[in-house]
Amino acid sequence: MNILITMQKGSERDIYFPDEVINEIKKLGNVLLNENSRPFTEKELCERIKDIDVCITHWACPSFTGEVLKNAGRLKMLAHAAGSVADVATDMVFEKGIKVCSANRLMARYVAEGVLTYMLSALRLVTEYDRDMKNRVEWSRRVVENRTLIGERIGLIGLGTIGRYLLDFLKPFDVRIKLFDPYISRDSLAGYSNVELCPLDEVLSWGNIISIHASLTQETKKLITEEKLKLIRNGTLFVNTARGQIVDEAALVKELESGRIRAVLDVYNNEPLDVNSPLRRLENVILFPHVAGAPVKEQMTYTVIEEIKRLIQNIPLEHEITFERYKMMTREKEQQI
Repeated sequence: MNILITMQKGSERDIYFPDEVINEIKKLGNVLLNENSRPFTEKELCERIKDIDVCITHWACPSFTGEVLKNAGRLKMLAHAAGSVADVATDMVFEKGIKVCSANRLMARYVAEGVLTYMLSALRLVTEYDRDMKNRVEWSRRVVENRTLIGERIGLIGLGTIGRYLLDFLKPFDVRIKLFDPYISRDSLAGYSNVELCPLDEVLSWGNIISIHASLTQETKKLITEEKLKLIRNGTLFVNTARGQIVDEAALVKELESGRIRAVLDVYNNEPLDVNSPLRRLENVILFPHVAGAPVKEQMTYTVIEEIKRLIQNIPLEHEITFERYKMMTREKEQQI
């Protein structure tokens, strides 16, 4: 079996594909690496994919277009050692019967942990207290501002795999949740008696915490418009760990500048966030550089290694991405959104 790893040589590959991981993959077949210090171009992928049985992809890999697939006559599996496959796979991959899997479900758990961390940090004023103490502010306890997650009202925009993990993580806090997601049914929420499916406007106007979990698709781009942001209650905490383009960022900045709401942001319209972005000067915003899922590293690669083993053994995959699931995943390439 010939296995191609598309991730370029460098520090990131050392993190997600350390030597011990590469050695595990080598036990499964002949391994070919991208020895460039940059991602493959489409032309290079066309060349490298010839005679490859399994391709392990990661961020920045070109899409498996028709041109690439012309040269992929032996390809049996596209194994994405990261989250969404929507920018790597194409409809044609599924049409050709090539198996697609990813570490999306594993990564989602870590992102959900990040969301919970962000909520608690913001409610408990972690950054504010730290700043006060280090700046020698006189024993400022901020008792009025300090809030709890226990029994809170949370509005979720979209659910998906991350949102489902978050529902479980929130159980000990006895929260009430209103959820907007037009793609799920009440039956799919069996076991979550504290969750109510509601229209978008109701979710936005009801929650004391609003958390975004929708995938970035044509339908969700700028889903949260200026008008929608105005529905949010004064004092609400707005959390976005999904994608920046789901929200009208300029309108969000205006709402935050008014001091009416607070936010924790891990994603932005353009990344990296511009050093002159007005978000950087606002004290009612906690900013993170798209790291909610950062603690998961080589575990993602091990997940797809196990999937390759299942392929070899001809047993059902545990992390397979169906065509229907692929169509609902976040798409970031400009031509796709």
